Amino acid sequence: MKKDNLMTKQQLIAEEQKRLFRNRKVVQLNKFIKGDVTPFTVNDLKIFKLIISKVDSKDSLFQDFYEITTDEIRHLNINEKHLYSETKKSLKRLANIYITFEEEDSFREVGLIRNDFKFDKYSKKILINFNDDMSEYLINLKKNFFMYDLIDIVNFKYKHTLKLYEYIKSNSLNVIKLKVDTIKDILDLQNKYMRYTNFKKDVIEVIIDEINTSSNTLYLKYSEEKVGPKVEYIIFHITRINSEVLLEGTINESRAYSYLYGKECKYLGKYYEIEKVDLENNVIVLKEQYSNNKTNIVSESKEKLEEQLKKLFPKDFIEDSKDNELDEIGRLSAIKDFRAFKTKVVEKFKGKNIGNNMPGFDEDVIIKIDEASGYLFDTSVGKIITKEESLEIWRYLYKNKNKIGQINVNTPVNQIEQFINKIIYITKNDSFGNKESIKYIVTDIKEETDNNGITKYRLHINNLEDPTQDVEKSKTLLTFEQIKLFIEENSIEKNYSSHNE
Repeated sequence: MKKDNLMTKQQLIAEEQKRLFRNRKVVQLNKFIKGDVTPFTVNDLKIFKLIISKVDSKDSLFQDFYEITTDEIRHLNINEKHLYSETKKSLKRLANIYITFEEEDSFREVGLIRNDFKFDKYSKKILINFNDDMSEYLINLKKNFFMYDLIDIVNFKYKHTLKLYEYIKSNSLNVIKLKVDTIKDILDLQNKYMRYTNFKKDVIEVIIDEINTSSNTLYLKYSEEKVGPKVEYIIFHITRINSEVLLEGTINESRAYSYLYGKECKYLGKYYEIEKVDLENNVIVLKEQYSNNKTNIVSESKEKLEEQLKKLFPKDFIEDSKDNELDEIGRLSAIKDFRAFKTKVVEKFKGKNIGNNMPGFDEDVIIKIDEASGYLFDTSVGKIITKEESLEIWRYLYKNKNKIGQINVNTPVNQIEQFINKIIYITKNDSFGNKESIKYIVTDIKEETDNNGITKYRLHINNLEDPTQDVEKSKTLLTFEQIKLFIEENSIEKNYSSHNE
């Protein structure tokens, strides 16, 4: 009964947010995102975006006042005990602190709302006027502006998340490459986080995690680019999701497989990432890696679609069955609060194994939740793990909810040994430009970690026809599946059969 009540409450909150913010869009001039919002809290900014959502950007003049309600403010996910007094504080900050813009050789101070907002007695309504300075940013907009659905930001907890979200929404690129210092400028973090590792861990990864968890229209991944030994650029890889499904109230079904979005799969000999699952039309949308080419897989029914997803993601797919224990964890994706998520998992898996291959532990170490205390327990040594180790695992599980309860004994590390001493043929050009097939042996496969912290492998091969040559290494890191495919396609068996034909 307790479980059902919890889920019902969350669903009701989500439905009420959709009802209140269904047609609310934030529309503003592109350059407004460059304003310094350092003095404001994330609650201040969410309330301000709520007010902006009431403005018609096609108007020539501001209305005399704009009306917001305490119900709307409460559903901005503002967790304050004294909502009325906190709202007044936010409105006073918005009225008395100006946003600073740097414009070529000068600075400009822009006022937001006027300091004459009204709380109607015996009413939930608050009446607010905009400062005239805001007119060029919010009304009579004809070009160089962008918009987004207010509901997409209501569950953000950090103002830096909101700023990067707006920056990404202000352009239509799916790959954005920015200098680290430029990102700090965007987030109003100049001269802070001097160590990149701290900036990455405490800012970039937090923002990406929150956007992927809370937003319904963006899914982000990132990579790094070094100049010498230093990371100079961060490259954001963006999947944009149509928001209309959310506003029509069918978001739960359409995002039923959102935990698969962005994951790598192999289809017809090529590697793709899943971009979308359209249950209404039984279509899986795949985007080819390192290009914008897309492939649609059309199924005749939902059952056939699920069968296809199982083939594409045999280890990650979660059965859509009420009897499957992992279904409950799949639905935990709807819980956008870390503490609520952790509480739910402990309740579901107390006394049970929650997985292996956890960060900070060997791949064969199985972690369980202790029956008596609810703490994480290392079964290999028979003791509770430290708070620091526990927090790292909980963060990992929060980002990878589909991994909960999975014990993978056939990890790639264990399977990689099957490829050692394999004979493969590689076609190269000889000194006269003619193609020749050279016989190699796989001497080793080394595990390495790429710039995103993902475990990959580097292939080591030796020329059997000239063993005196140095061992050759693959120039790029490969996933386990990529190595498997490469060796299978160039194996002695395949070459032998093709020669006989």
